Amino acid sequence: MKTKTTLTAAVLTALWISGCSGGKEQKNGPDTLAVNVFNLSSKSIPANNNTVYDGTLEADKTIDLSFQVSGTILSLPVHTGDYVKKGQLVGSVDETTYRNQYDAQLAQAKLARENYNRINEVFKKGSVAEIKMLEARSNFDQATSAAQATYQNIAHTHLYAPVSGYVGEKKAEAGAVANPGQPVLQLLDTRSVKVLVAVPESEINRYKAGTPATVKIDALGDTPLQGHVAEVGVLALNGSANYNVKITLANNDMKLKPGMLCKVVFDKASNAANAAENTKEVIVPVQAVQVDEKGNSFVYIITADHKAARKEVSTGQLYSKGIVIQSGLTGNEQVITSGYQKLADQTPVIVDN
Repeated sequence: MKTKTTLTAAVLTALWISGCSGGKEQKNGPDTLAVNVFNLSSKSIPANNNTVYDGTLEADKTIDLSFQVSGTILSLPVHTGDYVKKGQLVGSVDETTYRNQYDAQLAQAKLARENYNRINEVFKKGSVAEIKMLEARSNFDQATSAAQATYQNIAHTHLYAPVSGYVGEKKAEAGAVANPGQPVLQLLDTRSVKVLVAVPESEINRYKAGTPATVKIDALGDTPLQGHVAEVGVLALNGSANYNVKITLANNDMKLKPGMLCKVVFDKASNAANAAENTKEVIVPVQAVQVDEKGNSFVYIITADHKAARKEVSTGQLYSKGIVIQSGLTGNEQVITSGYQKLADQTPVIVDN
């Protein structure tokens, strides 16, 4: 009897628990997670969307002007930022000392010429030895050469612009003493300008002299300018992993000035591998790509039955808009970009964006 009573109580207890549950099934398996996605079918970009670099304009030539003679500077009639034309006087030093030396040597040259003429006449008559005539002619030639050399010093007391351009820096003022070879003015030849671009070591070998480039100057609006690579650096900048690339731009209207900032895109159209306009690279946001403990890159995509599927991928070039997926995706997937931290393969998901 006691056993029967115990069994009856157990059955009644089970029925009561079942009734309290309202007939609902107990939930099994992982919870559904809300995620954000990136639709590759609408957001992949053309393969010819190249990397954008920052650049700075600099003068095609920077010329330090200096006097070839020493002396007190009388005038430097230009200022920083002035535009000067080829042949324009930009400075002068006191020529008094050189003028006096020239006058003295010119007098010596005249005396030597008269002495030579007199001895030469006597030589023609046979009244003096030939050696005397040769010595007189040598003295005349030396005096004339010395006078001409001193006259060049007078000419060098005036400084003229060798090319047209802007005064980049004025390094001396009137009243200072000029020394030969000491710069007093910096002249910038801007008939053409160069764009200075720092390119990482991983990309520097893509470019060579003659590569076309498109440049947009921030200060002049969005109008693109076309140039080409003039120089590719072979030494890293200050021990960094960047190398200088210089692009030449025409400056016919003289609106381009050294120091202006710009954006640069190198044209890869000449590369046959990139010539197909319809070819597209699969590019995803950088945060969507993860790396496992073995160093393998992977992303999560959404399957047709609304589950997260892990896809191993191979990555390529990094753009400002994302990173290239070289293999592992077809370009039509929905890649999960947030909420992936809690995901595992085949986790149920719901799109939240």
